[in-house]
Amino acid sequence: MSTPDNPLKDVYIDPQITPILERMLGVMAERGPVGSVTPPEMRERFNEDVSGWNLDLPDIYKTEDFHIEYEAGQIPVRLYDPKDRNKQLPCLIFIHGGGWIVGDLETNERTLRLLSLESGIRILSVDYPLAPENKFPAGLDACVAVTRWIRENASQWGIDPDRLAIGGDSAGGNLALATALDLRNAGENWLRLGLMIYPALSPHADTESHRSFGQGEFGLGTDAMHYFWGAYLADETQKTDPRANPLLADMHSMPPMYIVTGGLDALTDDSRRLEQRLKESGIEVDHQHYPGMIHGFFSMALFLDVGQKAVTEAAAALRKTLTAGTTEE
Repeated sequence: MSTPDNPLKDVYIDPQITPILERMLGVMAERGPVGSVTPPEMRERFNEDVSGWNLDLPDIYKTEDFHIEYEAGQIPVRLYDPKDRNKQLPCLIFIHGGGWIVGDLETNERTLRLLSLESGIRILSVDYPLAPENKFPAGLDACVAVTRWIRENASQWGIDPDRLAIGGDSAGGNLALATALDLRNAGENWLRLGLMIYPALSPHADTESHRSFGQGEFGLGTDAMHYFWGAYLADETQKTDPRANPLLADMHSMPPMYIVTGGLDALTDDSRRLEQRLKESGIEVDHQHYPGMIHGFFSMALFLDVGQKAVTEAAAALRKTLTAGTTEE
């Protein structure tokens, strides 16, 4: 992965990552740059790629697919129920990643089953409208609508409306944070936790992690992120909109945040900036950083011991925050 003249030669790479990276880089070399095929083709390829993450699914009591109606149409969602219990449980609203362009309810199937089982809470996965067919703020508006809907209709789905969290990975982390900001701005301060898994927070690649890990040798690179942002935003002016670029937002009165990052990820420094912004605003932050991990590792628990560890630790944080003071603790 490095040469004697490569400044990254001493960077720690988890041994279990090496074969994953080799396969990933081989596929990337065959396919060419991100954006060299149409978005529908990108989605087909992505679904093929992540199908390998979702083998050996753990048994869970129930999953249920349905649609939530909102002013722009219908949003497909999937509810994960870990146990056959006739009582209200906390719920995490989860928003998948994929550069706002790819991904669906199948993307994190194994991960969300694990997260639900290990935390003991219900999880609602959101299939928001994708870019570039649906430019900003279409996806965000859908996520806000789902989050409000589950709060208003929680009881019919066995969910406690007063014990809700929101989370997401990568582009989904962006949407999750922006959703929490929208609710905060509307005076709706009922979310109990934000779970930010290597979130895509800024369209600007002006960080040390981008300079160190953004060349593509560790998977997701800076050029790809520029493409994703260009597909998501309608024009350049939206780069200064805090709903799209949440690092520009005021962080006061936000819920506590649990942040997950990897040591080989170009996006990591943006999470460090978020952590600093939150702490300056008096918000509780738990930032778990995993050296030697690439972007996407949280979804690779089937192959990565550290990926499994990260899921287990995030589940513990959800359980601690959402069940504190109850018999489910």
